Amino acid sequence: MNKLAKPIIFIFLFAGILAACRGLALTPSVMPDETGEMVVVTSLPATLPPTVTSVSPGDQIVFYYFAPLTEPFPEGSVVVMPEAYILAPQLSESAYTPDTAADLRTSLDYMLSDARNGWTSTDLEILETSFRDGHANIILQGEYFGVGDVTLIAVKMQLLLTIFANPAVQTATVTLNDDTIGNLGVSNSLYAFPADYVFTRVEIEAFVAENLYVSP
Repeated sequence: MNKLAKPIIFIFLFAGILAACRGLALTPSVMPDETGEMVVVTSLPATLPPTVTSVSPGDQIVFYYFAPLTEPFPEGSVVVMPEAYILAPQLSESAYTPDTAADLRTSLDYMLSDARNGWTSTDLEILETSFRDGHANIILQGEYFGVGDVTLIAVKMQLLLTIFANPAVQTATVTLNDDTIGNLGVSNSLYAFPADYVFTRVEIEAFVAENLYVSP
């Protein structure tokens, strides 16, 4: 298995010290270090614009795909690993409806079936998409296969970015084979997330803000 050369490290020591002094909560995440070992790091959530929580009639459902590295990256692309994994947003052919649970299934269907995905799967299916009071519950079943843990981390972020692209979603639990997708790519049990881990819009938007692709 080849090691990817440039793993992302989101460790901002100075920001962490400031946050500790000011009593601000840090957002934990699991990322590979220089050796490829998965470690828990923290980052200070960026200041974000107000969250859009509604859509207009005719707005198209958004999903994320693995952007080919040989093409210009669309606006809003997110870097998971430089020169390896860039996730880009795409408008689907379907419009949002009053049924958020159905819209989530639609967006995931587009994502899972996209030919540009940097992973393969076996009998992967969406068992459930439900939504209530801003909270989405997604249950998946099947297997993902990719080159190394970083690929699985990219899959995890592709799923989360697609789910939170729906402006109605404020929190989400997402499981694959009865375990949170937060554990995709986590090889050390010390850094594992609880199976019922709840992802929040704040942490996802902070990840996007910190890793937004910027043209050289």
